[in-house]
Amino acid sequence: MLETLITSKTRIRLLTKFFVNSNNVGYLRGLSKEFNESTNAVRRELNNLSKAGYLETDSDQNKITYRANTSHPLYSTIKKIIHQYLGLESI
Repeated sequence: MLETLITSKTRIRLLTKFFVNSNNVGYLRGLSKEFNESTNAVRRELNNLSKAGYLETDSDQNKITYRANTSHPLYSTIKKIIHQYLGLESI
């Protein structure tokens, strides 16, 4: 269902990672290894989601970490969609 709305598999994986639990954090190389995707594909989607305001960034020396922006107006809606997509809504 979600694949027809969002065509990027990497974006779906990132949204799932960050919106299942708001405490989840990640950084570019770690996410690239976790998803078995190229760093360029992950970087492009992280940049898109950050520019849209869905993700917050923190810099620690030269490592940028990402997490869900819980103050974004659509945070609860996206979280609900991701939970329904994973079947967590009924648990």
